[in-house]
Amino acid sequence: MVDKERRKKLALHLRHLAVGQITNDDFEKRIMDDVSNGWLPEQYYRAKDVPNDDPIIRPMLELCWCLYNDTEQHKLTGRHQLTSEQLKDIARFILFLHSDIEYSWPYLDPTNPLIRFSFKDLLLSVLTLGQHYRNKMAVRQKQFDEFKSTGDYDYWPFINKDQFEEQLKYQPFLSGQKTELT
Repeated sequence: MVDKERRKKLALHLRHLAVGQITNDDFEKRIMDDVSNGWLPEQYYRAKDVPNDDPIIRPMLELCWCLYNDTEQHKLTGRHQLTSEQLKDIARFILFLHSDIEYSWPYLDPTNPLIRFSFKDLLLSVLTLGQHYRNKMAVRQKQFDEFKSTGDYDYWPFINKDQFEEQLKYQPFLSGQKTELT
């Protein structure tokens, strides 16, 4: 299911965050108001809407959360500024969000397993001198390798280069309109 309205709002807020027009706190507020039905990006997985939602929303929100430090309010400028490679990736994400393409990748939790560890997991990690954690990380790496084999990972969230290049024909911004500067 493609939710065009929420995708476009997410794309807009992501664009504003990425270029430093809004702070991370502004981004979270706008996402909670327009996209996640009151959930912070890092907590959206708990929402009851997730199983029936546009499948790109959850991974995109989790990816957005990884772009900034949520312990302080800041814009993505100065020492927080994104690299040109990150901005290029975000442009591709925004292009996908403006498309009618169904998201085809399986879900992969991008967070370090340590973040979701229970007390039991922490205790096991200590008692095994970190082997429990290393085992969890090995499982996560295997899941990531399987995820990457689903399509052409360099073009995520598009499934392959052809899908990406086809969507470039319908890009929402600077779509071939030239104006003269006088």
